[in-house]
Parts: sequence; C-alpha cells; structure tokens
Amino acid sequence: MKHYSLLLGSALVCMALGAGCKKSNSSEQAAPDSRKKPPTVNTAFADSTIEVAETPSGPQEATRLAQNNPASDFTPTGFYMPPGATLKVQVDQLAGTSMPKLLIGTYSRYKAKWNPTEVVLKAGENTITDATGGLMYLRYATGAATPGKVKVKFLSGQQPVPFYVQGKTTHADWLAALDSLTAAPDVQLVSARTIMVASRANALAYKNENQDEVLRLADRVINIEDSISGLDGATAADKVNVHKYLMTETDNSDYYMVATWYRTAYYQNTLAAILTVNGLGKDGWGPWHELGHMHQQGAWTWGGLGEVTVNIYSLAVERKFGITPTRLKRDNVWPKLDTYFALADAERDFNSAKADVWVRLAMFHQLWMAFGDSFYHQLHKQTRAEKPALSTDAAKMRYFMLKACNISGKNLAPFFRKWGFKVDESVYTEIAALNLPAPATDPSTLRE
Repeated sequence: MKHYSLLLGSALVCMALGAGCKKSNSSEQAAPDSRKKPPTVNTAFADSTIEVAETPSGPQEATRLAQNNPASDFTPTGFYMPPGATLKVQVDQLAGTSMPKLLIGTYSRYKAKWNPTEVVLKAGENTITDATGGLMYLRYATGAATPGKVKVKFLSGQQPVPFYVQGKTTHADWLAALDSLTAAPDVQLVSARTIMVASRANALAYKNENQDEVLRLADRVINIEDSISGLDGATAADKVNVHKYLMTETDNSDYYMVATWYRTAYYQNTLAAILTVNGLGKDGWGPWHELGHMHQQGAWTWGGLGEVTVNIYSLAVERKFGITPTRLKRDNVWPKLDTYFALADAERDFNSAKADVWVRLAMFHQLWMAFGDSFYHQLHKQTRAEKPALSTDAAKMRYFMLKACNISGKNLAPFFRKWGFKVDESVYTEIAALNLPAPATDPSTLRE
C-alpha cells in the first residue's frame, strides 16, 4: 500500500536582482515568480487518505504455507489515536461489498493492551472512541467471494507519528519528524516485507542509524528465510506470504524476544537488535530466530522442537550473511555430539534432556550438510502440497523421517537410530520397504 506524503508548507524565497529591489505600489499585485522553490515535502509523514485492497487473512496464508504463525495481515496508517479521543474516519467503497476493520493499538506493544481493539468500519463516516488508543492499522481480510477495495480517509482525531517508508523517506526528514512530532509515544518504519514499531525514546536513541539499510536488512532476513522454505513462486502454494511481518518493541518484561500470531516483539532494552545495522546484521541471531518462528511448519515440529527447527532459518541467514564460524561451532556444540553418541543405544533419546536444543539442531544441520539447501526446499514444498493433519508427536516424527529418506533418496534409518529416534518399529520397517541405498557418508559423522 502506498502512503503519500502530506505537504508541510512552502518556503518562499526572496531574490534580489541587480543593484536592489524596488518597492512596489501598494495597490499593485505582485507578479508570480517562476523561480520560487516548489513546496517542501517531508516524506516521514503518512497521508490521511489510504486506498487498501482486500487480501487473504493471516490464518488463510498460514494454512496455505503450512506454517504455525500467521503473519501481520494489516496495513500501517502512520497515525496514532490518543486515549479517549474521538476519531472520525470516512470510508468509500471502490470495489466489492466487504468492509475493513480498524485496529487501534499494536500487537504486543504494551502489556496493558496486548492485542489491539478491532472496529468494523462501515461505508460513510465512522465515529470511534477508544479508552486506551494506540497506533492504527487497517485489516482488510474478510474472506469475501469478491475481494473488495476501499478508500479510507482520516478526518479528525488522529495524530501523525514519524513514519519512515523505505526508499521514499529521507534521513533528514526522519530527523525533522522526530523533532516535530512529539505527542505520540511511538513511531513506525515500513518496508516491502516489514513493519517496525518503536518507542519515540528508542527511535531517538538510534536516530543516526541508516534507516533504509536497517529495513533492507530486515527484508533480506525474511527473504532468506523464505528461500530456505522453498518459496520460489514455482506454484501458487510456493509464493511468498502476501503479508508483512511486524517487529515491535514491547514493554512487557516477561519476554526478551517473542514471536506468535501476527507479530514478533522485542523488549524495550533490546531495540538495538532491530533498529541498528549491526543488530540486524552480524549480531542479528535474535531477530533471525523470531522471524524463523514465523516460518516454522507444524507438520514436522513435534514437541520439544519449537526452539530447535526455528534455527534452521537462523542458520540459513547466517550462511547468506557470510558469518563464520557458525553459531554451532562458536558455541562448541559439536563436541557435545560425541558425548551424546557415546551413550548406550538404549540411553540415547533425541527428545530427552540428554540432547539439548543445540544438539538437536546439529542433527537438522547435518542433513543440510549432507544434502544442501534443496533438502529443506523440498521438505517445505512437499509439506505445503500435502498439508498432513498430524496431531501427535509420533505422527510428526514418522512424517519427517519418511520425508527425509524420500527427499534425500537415501536410507537414513541408521542415522535416525543413532540419533535416538524412539518411534514405533513399524516406521523403520516402512523406511526399509523404500529400498533406498545407504548414503555414501553417514551424516551423523559430519562436523564443521
């Protein structure tokens, strides 16, 4: 959705030509001067009129992608509603018959208002009040048979916030907006794939960063995680999510960083992680990890893997960013494998505390080391295509094991036995029935 800037006013330039200026007759009208500068435009302000088209909902997209967490199916407006204010909004129907919702408040921004207020808008003028207020968004995903399109105009009661749009807003205008728009507590930054929300205090703390580069890095992280997920657009199922991803500051000290439906959130003292080039770049494991949660597929994320398979995506970003040594090597995870494999067969249990989350991640990384990116491309693609309805850990383990063998074209039963996959023996019988050859190198022996 495009947001067009508001005119802040024009600066008139007086030029003296020749020896001086003659005083004009007071009864005469001054002729226009074509050499005057055009009106100045601050690109860090949102337009009060927004056109928005209906899209699939976040849950619909999550279902299509076989992902656990829906992305952020709403459009930022660049406006704030003060607590207790009366807001007037005009809605004009351009296509279809469905109406959007106005969201008041940002998901997880404040502990006192963890989820936004939702107001269904109607055609014509809407008068809205809300006791707590907050940044405003438009959610237009009703599932109507004929997708709609509307024009929404904020008439009164709203306050503009510093609103940075990648590739459009200048750094100078961002600084000017931070200086002039002091009433609202929060700011917004928007790119092709990302919505960032931060407190004014943190925006000021990191105001000298390159905001375009920060947003470019955020988008690149998302694009890399899309890529390892096989979202190459080859089929309708393999197109990237139509929605952006919210990365918001939170004041909730219960969380350091967190991801769940519609958002990722970062505690207020960690904002260097998303507002700085270094924080999203070479030191960005935290946000890479949280955005990874937005890409996890439930069909092969059984109990105990919520904080494991998420880092398949983090490792993919680390590789593409050229960061060495890898997190697994830096944290000395590989020697832990030798300790784990030294246990007796009966003692090794992949899902037990004997294999911590990093050791378990090493198993998934070994499959990447053995079979490359294409292994995970195909795993995600086939999961999207099949959409298996799996409710138990045993069913999810079986699905993953058989998929791993079929995708690699190798009999990985010895690999899974060594790793302590305690499944019903019938699963190993199914693998044997595939009549696949053993891998040339046992993946469990691979190290960095």
